[in-house]
Amino acid sequence: MTSGSWLGAARQVHAEVGSTNDLALAWAKDGAPHGAIVTADAQTAGRGRHGRTWASPPGRSLYLSIVVRLGPTVPVPPLTLAVGVGVCAAIRAEGVAAAGLKWPNDVLVASTAGAPRKLAGVLCESTGDAVVIGIGVNANGAAAELPPEIAARATTIGEALGRWIDRDALLERLLDELVPWIERYQAGGVAAIAPAWTAHMLPALRVRTDRGTGAARGLGADGALIVAGDDGRDHRVTSGDVEWIA
Repeated sequence: MTSGSWLGAARQVHAEVGSTNDLALAWAKDGAPHGAIVTADAQTAGRGRHGRTWASPPGRSLYLSIVVRLGPTVPVPPLTLAVGVGVCAAIRAEGVAAAGLKWPNDVLVASTAGAPRKLAGVLCESTGDAVVIGIGVNANGAAAELPPEIAARATTIGEALGRWIDRDALLERLLDELVPWIERYQAGGVAAIAPAWTAHMLPALRVRTDRGTGAARGLGADGALIVAGDDGRDHRVTSGDVEWIA
């Protein structure tokens, strides 16, 4: 942890939990300080957006939840975008240079054999004046060891690099990378992080939205995803699912 950093100064470390987000939400209600984190070696009920399951096998990946208190005037949903920049930056620094963002909450890695594969995801949930940021990073092992419905679209940092990585070192790198992006978002909103988000985006990612298919172009100043539609028009996506396609 960076000396004097507010992020990770207070910690809960667990062997196995249902969900680190659930524990962090409960801790936040009990007064957890800004920057408190919960980590676990395994989860039995990890989740992503819209209640989807996040596969959480023991000893393989990073399961982290962060309590932040940003103040009443800072909107919660776009915080996911700021956190995504930090997560992607940490994964690139680990050696996966081809890692990139997919709106609004995933980190993918480009593949030379088909569609990109998922490396990490972010889930933000609120309770009172606090926000809990859940982060899952596929660190080690082979995607084939994950449940079949997930293995087909996922990979791990270790698989991408061809070596086992140190999860403790990854955690500290991630905390260091997150601090400036959370602080910039808190101070300046989406406009303060939008250029960096676009710079970390997976280039020309093919996506499907409720407007049809197209190529992701970048992030608007308000946090909307700009998609160059196959219908020849640009579309702004502000909510709903964005599915990546081959």
